[in-house]
Amino acid sequence: MNKEKNIIIIGVLATILTLVIAGFIFYLIYNNSKPSNEESNSNLSENIDTSTNTNNNTINNENDNNVSNPNSDNVNTPTSNNDAEKTVTVYLFRGKGCPHCEHAKEFLESIASDYGYLEIISYEVWNNMENQKLMEEVSNELGIEVSTSVPLIVIGTEYARRGYSDGMSDGIIREIESSYQSSDYEDVVKKVLENNNFNVNAEIIN
Repeated sequence: MNKEKNIIIIGVLATILTLVIAGFIFYLIYNNSKPSNEESNSNLSENIDTSTNTNNNTINNENDNNVSNPNSDNVNTPTSNNDAEKTVTVYLFRGKGCPHCEHAKEFLESIASDYGYLEIISYEVWNNMENQKLMEEVSNELGIEVSTSVPLIVIGTEYARRGYSDGMSDGIIREIESSYQSSDYEDVVKKVLENNNFNVNAEIIN
């Protein structure tokens, strides 16, 4: 009987000892794993902070670039005032029904779109006396013969020709181009109009 009690007591003690050892082992395992998790969380936090700082630095750099170059996307290349503002005007004084005048008009119309700075203005002088007075005054200003003969083509102060033929086309083009390049170009017809009170009727060809 005593022997059986001893066996039971030993069994109970062994069981308790086993449970204590198991609990101790579990405790050690738990404690060892906990710091690892905390370290992992710490590393994750550091990675998030680093990523946030990197993004903030990128944004700050972009903002700095925008401040230092506020108009970097709106840089305008300066254009020459000569290219932007200068206009060369060809004046055609003509008579209604004049075949040479119509021929000259057709030629001027054909080159109108070739020069962005070119303006072509026509004045009919056989039926409009004010237009005829303008042609006479322009003739006086240029020092050429005053006549009702048409067509009269005027470009600046250097070109004034009566009549028209195909052989004149190259000379007209050269005068248009040289007038645009010249700093001495002067619109003589415009000058006459500014100095006189003519009630003219102009036709803009282009």
